Amino acid sequence: MKFIQILILLTVSFGFSQTSKYGHLLKKSSFKSYITKAGNTLKIGDTLIIGIPTSELGFKFISQGGQSVANRLAGKKIIIHKMKTYGEPQNGFKMYPQFKGYGLLPVLIDYEIALSTGEIKNPTAKLTRKEAIEKLSEHKKLLELDVISLEEYDNLKKKLIIIIKKG
Repeated sequence: MKFIQILILLTVSFGFSQTSKYGHLLKKSSFKSYITKAGNTLKIGDTLIIGIPTSELGFKFISQGGQSVANRLAGKKIIIHKMKTYGEPQNGFKMYPQFKGYGLLPVLIDYEIALSTGEIKNPTAKLTRKEAIEKLSEHKKLLELDVISLEEYDNLKKKLIIIIKKG
């Protein structure tokens, strides 16, 4: 009996891997966390924000039951319920965070593409070099308009310049 309990425990432990990483998705599986292309860590329980649909018909990279989800979800905060990889060995695998949708079927997010197209936003993601430049430029305009102080601008510049020089 004890052997069967240990066998069940090991099966459950190995069947649900801990962390996956972009570029190293080799099979269909479930994960607790995912290291994205940009190096951010995404976990079950994290909050994402639905962005702007890339089509008049809805979101191309966020779907439920094979259908694009409706435009009305734009701006909604969602909580990641599960993370699974889907695909085939010859074409590769992708990470699909899921959240509870309407009805029985989960809503799947083709994370990397949805993020790059603005269909999804990760509020905890690190800024990219491009985003840091845009943010600094925007704040420089605000400084010129006397909306923010030189001290506020300089403090932000110190933080963003590190990201810009790394890129």
